[in-house]
Amino acid sequence: MDLTGKSCPVCSKEFKENDDIVVCPKCGAPYHRDCYSQTGKCIFTELHKSKKTWKEMQAEENKKEEETENSAETVKCPSCGAENQKNAIICKTCGRFLSKDISFSDSTGSTGQNNGVGGVPFSVFLDPMGGVPQDEDFDGVSGAELSQYIQVNTSYYLPVFSRMKRLQKNRFNFCAFLFTGGWYLYRKQYVKGAITALVYVLLEIGMMLASSLFAVPLMNEASEYFGKTTYVSGMEYINWVYNNKSAGDVFLMLLPEVLLIAMITMRIVCGLRGNRSYYKCAVAKIKRIKQAEMPAESTENSVSEKETEEKTGDESLEAPRLPQQLSQKLKEAGGVNKAVAWMCFACYLILSFAPMFIK
Repeated sequence: MDLTGKSCPVCSKEFKENDDIVVCPKCGAPYHRDCYSQTGKCIFTELHKSKKTWKEMQAEENKKEEETENSAETVKCPSCGAENQKNAIICKTCGRFLSKDISFSDSTGSTGQNNGVGGVPFSVFLDPMGGVPQDEDFDGVSGAELSQYIQVNTSYYLPVFSRMKRLQKNRFNFCAFLFTGGWYLYRKQYVKGAITALVYVLLEIGMMLASSLFAVPLMNEASEYFGKTTYVSGMEYINWVYNNKSAGDVFLMLLPEVLLIAMITMRIVCGLRGNRSYYKCAVAKIKRIKQAEMPAESTENSVSEKETEEKTGDESLEAPRLPQQLSQKLKEAGGVNKAVAWMCFACYLILSFAPMFIK
């Protein structure tokens, strides 16, 4: 029996070629003769009761060691059970955080446990990628390239884009809901932003004009009819206008509410579609920049990456670095336009105070 690499269970020393070895007749466990004489019996009594052999026990221990090594290299998601890289923060399958408790060091050097904010680890807020790997593929664009393009608030947009790509689930964008066309312009989606802003401004101006020129005069006329001391509901106003005025007057009286509903609907649509629109716009622009500005360099980089993979295999977990020229082009094309944001804010103030000057 070849016992090379095996150890005596008593002294823990490896067996050598000329060692005097005895074997338990029940389970087959090997011992140095002197070690067996010291114990006087086989120490694996549990194997005798279960009728297992020493070889079966060794096979089970080796399997456990392999599972332990594999688990040390990966992290299992507590939500869906998918295996992720050990340094991953969010699950690649379901997009949930792999751990709520993290170890951190403060400015004094002390360590402790913290659940972050709302159960989200602090490392996610500190990571500009929001826990998304830089080499993750976004429809032909890497996470690093997308991060260079977004620049502002990447820790929010990259996880949202990753979730949309993998799970086809979107997230409501409250900035797009609040600022509609101004948000699109701020994120350099100029065509869509200009159209959206123009439509929204026309709706708001129309609502103010319809209210001041038609709805308010009709309401005042109805108030004079009913008297100032009498409480009148909105439906009574509408019925009075319907019975005493034309159908066109009724429409003009309800027009401000119709336009207001259209504005609210437009805000909701922008909030629902904002992230998806920004993702498609960003990916399309990055692809155009890569094709137009750096076709040769991109090819060379892809070749070098393949060579690196062949040399290092899965051992290299370092994120790829972007060429300087490509990085500069992405920064110029992406980011945000703060000047447009201030202009939109000024227009908002003008529209807010405009009704004061309309008689």
